[in-house]
Amino acid sequence: MFSWLDPHVILAATGPWALVVCAVIVFAETGLLIGFFLPGDSLVFLLGMLTGAAQSQNEALSTLPLWLVCLVIAVMAFVGDQTGYTVGRLSLRSERISRFVQGRLAPHTAKASQFFARFGGPAILLARFIPIIRTFVPFAAGVAGYGRTRFLFWNSIGALVWGVGLPVAGHLLGGIPWIAQHVDIILIAIVLISVLPIGVRFALTWLRNARTTA
Repeated sequence: MFSWLDPHVILAATGPWALVVCAVIVFAETGLLIGFFLPGDSLVFLLGMLTGAAQSQNEALSTLPLWLVCLVIAVMAFVGDQTGYTVGRLSLRSERISRFVQGRLAPHTAKASQFFARFGGPAILLARFIPIIRTFVPFAAGVAGYGRTRFLFWNSIGALVWGVGLPVAGHLLGGIPWIAQHVDIILIAIVLISVLPIGVRFALTWLRNARTTA
């Protein structure tokens, strides 16, 4: 079911347009509020892994420079978040957007707002590494009236670290036979590592509250 969301299928089917398609998906994941289901992390990691690989599902990727992949992905991640933030700002004045958000997207935007309220500015950086949450935090920041300059600062850092770090990690680790044969496990690990900082923060908060109660 939903095999078209499998990163392997996407890269194998898009041929020489693989980077363009990945760029659009990265943008849509945060720039469009309906993109939360897209496989951003796993797709970018696999893209970096197959870039320059001697044997690849997509021959065009074997000649694709890693620096170009990093540049395109980082820029599109940045633009996507800025778009989501702008939509959030516009929602304060647009009744149509407001109705859409308060309808089907209400549960997701509520969680993103709580996440943003808890972590403040760094939430914009942290959210970039957390699936689903990263789709709605830029929007939540816009709705909250978070400063444009501060959002630009945190978004730039997040887009750079994520957009360069994931493809490079995939490119370097893809040469290890065990990792090349167990990509699915690695992709799951990426998701788990992405949410680890949040788990640690909540655990520390719970321990402090428990001690205060005691």
